[in-house]
Amino acid sequence: MKDIFYTLVVVWLVWRILNSVNSHRAKKASQQQTTTKKEGETTVNFVPPKRKNPSDDEGEYVDYEEIK
Repeated sequence: MKDIFYTLVVVWLVWRILNSVNSHRAKKASQQQTTTKKEGETTVNFVPPKRKNPSDDEGEYVDYEEIK
């Protein structure tokens, strides 16, 4: 009976240790992702919407100056 109890305690301890190591790795990985920016570096997280393509009968407006 003692052997079963000790086996369960050892299995539980190993499970706790492995669970702790995994959570520690996950925290470290998430910290690395957020701290990879260097000081003074700027990032832009905006993607402009795509323009609607003009049809064949429409042209693109070009501003010009008339020279005399």
